[in-house]
Amino acid sequence: MKIVPYAKNAKKHPANQVELIANSIIRFGWQQPIVVDSDNVIIVGHGRNLAYELKGEEMDEPWITNNEGKTLSGKQGKKLNKEEIKAYRLADNKIAESDWDMDLAMEEINSFFEEDLKKITGFELENYVSKEDEYELSGIKLSERFGVPPFSVLDTRQGYWLDRKRHWKTLILDEGESREGTLANEDSLMGEINSGVSILDPVLAELAVNWFCTKDGKTFDPFAGDTVFGFVSASKGNPFTGIELREEQASINNKRTSEAGLEAKYICDDGQNVAEYIKPESMDMLFSCPPYFDLEVYSEKDNDASNQDSYEDFLVILKNAFTNAVNCLKEDRFAVIVVGDIRDKKGIYRGFPDDIKSIFKQCGMQLYNEMILVESLGTLPQRVGQSMKNRKVGKCHQNVIVFYKGNPKLIKSNFPEIEYVSEDEQF
Repeated sequence: MKIVPYAKNAKKHPANQVELIANSIIRFGWQQPIVVDSDNVIIVGHGRNLAYELKGEEMDEPWITNNEGKTLSGKQGKKLNKEEIKAYRLADNKIAESDWDMDLAMEEINSFFEEDLKKITGFELENYVSKEDEYELSGIKLSERFGVPPFSVLDTRQGYWLDRKRHWKTLILDEGESREGTLANEDSLMGEINSGVSILDPVLAELAVNWFCTKDGKTFDPFAGDTVFGFVSASKGNPFTGIELREEQASINNKRTSEAGLEAKYICDDGQNVAEYIKPESMDMLFSCPPYFDLEVYSEKDNDASNQDSYEDFLVILKNAFTNAVNCLKEDRFAVIVVGDIRDKKGIYRGFPDDIKSIFKQCGMQLYNEMILVESLGTLPQRVGQSMKNRKVGKCHQNVIVFYKGNPKLIKSNFPEIEYVSEDEQF
């Protein structure tokens, strides 16, 4: 039967270990099964599966069971005598020793509540998260004063980031359920996450509000997508309005934010029509993570930017939407746009971040900050072997581009100094 390795398996199985596992199965038979779920994805037994792929012709059919204990293929190996039991016990414990891919392990660990980690997995969080550099200002850690250190590189792998992300995930509960499997290209930052769905990082949403929006200011997004930004913004006391083309997604977002008692509104319409719902110069921050052309196709609608026939047609939609959105933004306010470059069919980068800069400059906005959002590697280490055949390096970042509308000299007066918050009150 055909079984599938789990894409985020964090346990490494080097070639010498797989060889040992194969030799053990040949000698002692299938003493442990490969356990799969209802989709035939491996739960435990990745090393045994690799061993069978390596030396299957010397073994019996693999013993495969499901998570209910039902045998799906093969059977348990031979009965061992006392001496063989001693040898197998030693071999099994020794062979199991190997390293972990901690980026993948942390990605899985983050789906647990912290208090369950040690009890369920044996992992202790503080032993594995990256430790922040102790950057301080007047004796206060930058991560405490600003939420995360305000540098041009934002590191989502750090402990302070992961802690806050877990907090938001338990509140928002958005797993992109309305668009599972829409990512078209797995050779990308967003591939193979959240069942093939890209979800905005809530910590990024939070720091955008904290750093670039006025107190109690109104935020908006003409390409609203998932619930995350609206939920975070409204939770921080900043009312949110989002335009979302897909009725199902808009409905989910409204339901989720309404149940949380938040002042967030999602309007089902084309983002190009944003000015029909928002008055000119009435909003205090524009935030958007627009579609990445056809990397993730959201719907079959003719006016959906993600399914246009050409990249040029895609840019026309973005330019129309953002031009109208900038007109809705007050003077002396920020726009924060999250983008990442995308390849054409020949594998050449299109220059998407540069095109976004050009659109906003044409709208009269000034490029004020540019940050790199570094993501955990996920399954990238497994995929770069294939991509590097064409010399494509693995992409593990996005661009966070900040524009300003108005006179930069007025920023100090419109945006008061960010106050220090205690560790318990961060963000």
